[in-house]
Amino acid sequence: MKNIKAFFSGPAVSLLVLLNLIFSIVGFAQTKSKAGATGECLIVSDIHFNPLYGAQLDTALKKKLKKAPLDEWKKYFESSAAQMSINSGLLFNDANYGVLRSALDNMKARLPHPAFIIIAGDFIWHAATPADSVLKMKAMQFIARLFKERFPGVTIIPAMGNNDTYGPDYALQDSKFLNDFADAWAPNLPKHSGDELKAQGYYTCTTGNLKVIAFNSALLNNGTHYPQAGAMLNWLQAGLADTKTKNVWLLTHIPPGTNVYNNTSFWNADYTQTYINTVVKYSPKVKFGIASHTHFNDFRVFYNRANEPVSYMRIVPSVCSNHGNNPSFEVAEFNNATSRVIKETNYYLNLAAISKDKSITQAVWVDSITLPSGLKLDEVSARGFSKFMDKLKADQSWRALNDYKEFYTVGTKIDSSIRINRVNYVKYLQADSLKGK
Repeated sequence: MKNIKAFFSGPAVSLLVLLNLIFSIVGFAQTKSKAGATGECLIVSDIHFNPLYGAQLDTALKKKLKKAPLDEWKKYFESSAAQMSINSGLLFNDANYGVLRSALDNMKARLPHPAFIIIAGDFIWHAATPADSVLKMKAMQFIARLFKERFPGVTIIPAMGNNDTYGPDYALQDSKFLNDFADAWAPNLPKHSGDELKAQGYYTCTTGNLKVIAFNSALLNNGTHYPQAGAMLNWLQAGLADTKTKNVWLLTHIPPGTNVYNNTSFWNADYTQTYINTVVKYSPKVKFGIASHTHFNDFRVFYNRANEPVSYMRIVPSVCSNHGNNPSFEVAEFNNATSRVIKETNYYLNLAAISKDKSITQAVWVDSITLPSGLKLDEVSARGFSKFMDKLKADQSWRALNDYKEFYTVGTKIDSSIRINRVNYVKYLQADSLKGK
């Protein structure tokens, strides 16, 4: 079986280089013709890179990676068949180095010069424990280094996920983690944003005509009662109330609303309603919301008291395929003046089509799902998603449901009762609807 190392030293490298050149030329021509009217950014989530992929119980390797500089990490991964392989065996597993490197190279080929990069959290692998703190730190630094190597000088705006902690899963990050996380992304994460992150665990980042407010969902998780949560929500409200603030994207990891898998709320109920009310109140400024965590494509629509759709949040799919999903990343096109998103394209690698026993000849992420066309929306907006939900409820042909399933699973054909089907789809629509009070 050929692995990705062979791919990157073989003829497919020429294909990626050619794609990079073509997309660069096309992108330059489009940018010139649009005269700066629109911009494009990368949106990435749930990388869950496992430095121990294929060797989880190898204690000698753990010790080696803890002591080794990051240059040695790269050499080790490139000499490991398990770390370099890309095939259907990656389904339901965290990301190895092969899929991480493939994702980054395809991001670079698709969008060589993004306006900025947003990463919606969860860099650390699922099986990591508090005893793995050194490996967690180095894995985080390694991922950040790969991004910065491919996109030098590009502003990178990362959120922290529930796995991004030196404690157990879902534990609040301590000051050491906040400092290490901010330092890992410097200088691509601007200094003032990094300083704010170190001081309080959440921050703002201004790029062009846009302010991104990155808040920490770890403070809001269901069952937690951190005193800092109220302070963060007040900070969020103050940031939106600022008269100088015109265009805002809200970024976090875990979305508000219902977790359809177990019918519980992702956040504490009072925090959820406070956040919904805040978004509704300042909806003219909130042009886009971004979350992740579920590893699948989805959305949330915020309604005011008159039941009018006034804002929306996108839940973006993941790079890792731990939930049986295809690895994916997004290119979002937005209006530079208003910061409203015009088009979203999820590029994904169809792992199920790559047999475990079949030699890999290329790893170009050519499959895609695009909004608004993928769900046949009038536009990418709260109103557009709300109208789609109304159509889905009334559609007896199930065509709209099939579109929703294809969108949600990012092209993965998953046969499972907990995924969207004709019996449970209404529960998903209820989870997608958030109403202000």
